[in-house]
Amino acid sequence: SSGINAEYGIFWYLDIVSLCRCAKVSQKWKALALDGSNWSHVDLFEFQTDITPFIVNSITSRCGPFLRNLSLKGCKSIEDSAIMAFSMQCHYIEVLNLNGCTSISPRCDGAFTSYFPNLKWLDLSSCTLVDDAVCCALSAGCPHLQHLDLSWCSLISNNGAVALAKGCHNIRHLLLRFCKLIGDPGVKALTQCKQLSLLSLMNCEEVTDAGIVALTKGCKELRCLSVSGCTQLTDLTLTEIGNSCPNLRTLELAKLVYLSDRGFKNLVKGCNNIEKMDLEECQSITDTSLIQISIHCPYLQSITLSNCERISDEGLRYLCSSYAGQTQLRELELDNCKLITDASIDHILQCRELQRVDLYDCLRISRTGIKHLKRQRQDVIIHAYFPPDTPPVMQHDPVHTRVCRCCVVL
Repeated sequence: SSGINAEYGIFWYLDIVSLCRCAKVSQKWKALALDGSNWSHVDLFEFQTDITPFIVNSITSRCGPFLRNLSLKGCKSIEDSAIMAFSMQCHYIEVLNLNGCTSISPRCDGAFTSYFPNLKWLDLSSCTLVDDAVCCALSAGCPHLQHLDLSWCSLISNNGAVALAKGCHNIRHLLLRFCKLIGDPGVKALTQCKQLSLLSLMNCEEVTDAGIVALTKGCKELRCLSVSGCTQLTDLTLTEIGNSCPNLRTLELAKLVYLSDRGFKNLVKGCNNIEKMDLEECQSITDTSLIQISIHCPYLQSITLSNCERISDEGLRYLCSSYAGQTQLRELELDNCKLITDASIDHILQCRELQRVDLYDCLRISRTGIKHLKRQRQDVIIHAYFPPDTPPVMQHDPVHTRVCRCCVVL
């Protein structure tokens, strides 16, 4: 009996490909491999181009109530009927990945309204037909939802965000990257989600300071916030984040050209626990911001300063010699920082925990500087590029120069 139990237990750890192969060994193994309890996790990514309605029906009948985790990532042929089939026969799904299932439309909203009551984790990113109707369905039928990714669902608007906030009060992680129809009304509605700890509004260009101010005052549990590409934001946003989000760990602010040293000074005085910052293309900031970050952010592990063209060796000297620089910093991105020179190489060498540094297009850093860094820190991944030397122009011997006949005549 113990041998049978051990043999049965082994099948629980196999993926669906291995289970199907085992089912061909013998009748006994077929019964064990195709038992529904072994099919609690199903990932069809490897078969994304081969999924047919027959396969969907076979899987749903096989898994039944045992299915908890279903990934259909990249299965572009999956349509609304397949989602309905899974929802009606597999009521206990908790994790559902539909990333890139571009044939899914709002017609599948009935599945979320009535048949996924236990759903906690949902990825609908790049499902370009999904709109506010699906958000309304999630609000009505998925009260336990904690993680939702709607990135690149460009049809979702403020109405969808309002609907989600109304019914999904337990949501913790919400990704709305490139949902360009979402603005301040949608962001303000999210203040009803008191447990929200991660929010990405990347490239939601309609969002302004007013929306972020309301958000930070209402969502006190924020740990990770991305507003990169929200191009209307100013120093007021930084000030309010500093005042209201002391527990923030990750802050992404790329491509926000209106942010200045004054805003960063207010930000870091209140956010002392930041571990990761993305400041790419914040072109107005100078070494003054780096000095403030060096003083007030002792846990900083990763910082992106690419295309911050006013950052110089002096700012890096403060950053790399700080407590965070010497003991915490692991990733440093400095692509296209035109003012930094080989002097910064010696500053970077102070970062004892550094794992990766990016130095593409830093025109004042020489090959000699990069070689010195590589020689001193062989454990660090260094990204740098120097174009090959231009070959000299060949001087042709005038005696052998070819001239066409018409030129000779002329």
